[in-house]
Amino acid sequence: MSRAYSPVPTPDRRPRPARLALTATCLAACVALLAGCGDDGGDGDGGDQASPTASATKASKAPSSPSQPGDSPSASGRLTDDQAERKALLPLARVDHAKAARTAVAKVPGGRLVDLELKGTGGDRDDKGTDDAPGDAGAADARAAGPSGTASPSGTASPRARRAEWIAKVAAKDGTAHRVRVDAGSGKVLDATAEADQDGDDKRELAAQLSKARRTPEQAAKAATDAKPGTVTSVELGDDDAGALVWSVDVVTPRDWNKTTFAVDAVTGKVVGEHVDRD
Repeated sequence: MSRAYSPVPTPDRRPRPARLALTATCLAACVALLAGCGDDGGDGDGGDQASPTASATKASKAPSSPSQPGDSPSASGRLTDDQAERKALLPLARVDHAKAARTAVAKVPGGRLVDLELKGTGGDRDDKGTDDAPGDAGAADARAAGPSGTASPSGTASPRARRAEWIAKVAAKDGTAHRVRVDAGSGKVLDATAEADQDGDDKRELAAQLSKARRTPEQAAKAATDAKPGTVTSVELGDDDAGALVWSVDVVTPRDWNKTTFAVDAVTGKVVGEHVDRD
């Protein structure tokens, strides 16, 4: 096996003063080289170890990890009581607002819808003896809990609506108002009764108000959901702060369980106001 050897240096035969100058130059170069290595290595143990100052500088420049988005609009990822209540209520409503409105109006001859709202109840049976809407009450309880499946973040008991119903106000041609309850699970009418506290002036005022509304509640609901897709939970005819006749439409967005109330002009059908409830 052949081996590689370093060549034997040739004796330097230059005069002594020249060799002294060369030696001094080499020493200066070595000092400069050692100084450079010390700067790179920090404590002189080797160039692979970074100095504390360099490490701190790198750490300060390192990008922070992005925060993970939560399931709710709150910074902690928890639902508020109202958001948890909406989350529990909406799955119980198998009948949407449009079908509930048609069912309620059909119970009053010549009737027109004035307002409609989705509500939850915690009782096992309603006051007419009708059984709960089909569904597992245990599952409803689980849906009522917060994101962790336990109690609501405020420390109070989570909303535990076992059934849902649509409460409608329907007016006859003469302005007589009727309260109609529609089971939001089955779509059946639970009861329909005329309001007893109306006098003649109340009836005439309600009839005149309905005659001015050129847009139907279905058209108002569509205008609202076109502006923000979601589930309609309430529609109500009334005057706004400026005295204009509007349909107030509540839309719940399942991605954050917020409720947005839209004011829809009852004459033109245009959205004229919007308010977001993030509680």
